[in-house]
Amino acid sequence: TGRYTLNSGEMKYSLPVIPLKTFNIQEGSYVEFAGDAMNPTLNITATERNTASVGEEGMQSRTVAFDCGVVITRTLNDMGLEFIIKALDDMSVTSELNAMTAEQRSRLAVTMLTTGMYLADGNTSGFSMNAALSNFLEKEINNITGNALKTVDLSVGLDNTTDASGTSHTDYSFKFAK
Repeated sequence: TGRYTLNSGEMKYSLPVIPLKTFNIQEGSYVEFAGDAMNPTLNITATERNTASVGEEGMQSRTVAFDCGVVITRTLNDMGLEFIIKALDDMSVTSELNAMTAEQRSRLAVTMLTTGMYLADGNTSGFSMNAALSNFLEKEINNITGNALKTVDLSVGLDNTTDASGTSHTDYSFKFAK
């Protein structure tokens, strides 16, 4: 029996839509042994710092710092996985996130980890793509948040371009196999 408490460290993590990322393990995370040494209880939070543009309709957008990552709980043989997102220094976005369900925040976290954008309702004015691709992205994000430990071979391509009129847009490409 015993508890191994982590003060710092890194965790490499990859999901079908999320490329391999290095998350920083938060101080106070732990692995606890109580019985079977091959099936410890996990309580690990690991995040990475992201910044994204946030704007409300009719207002100037601003850059907000976010911590996005994963929380791993339960035992090694029956892991619980939750995606998290927190706004560090912006009370308005923090209030918006607190008003959402855990599932909605999880979707936003996966979206930010995938695209680098904060795509909450009302903050998508600078984000345009056709309806079919939007539906596909939403379906894949829902699939990941609901079935985080199942594997799908999926690659995502991002291409930011500016046209002759000065309008910038992002093109996404997806390739997947199951």
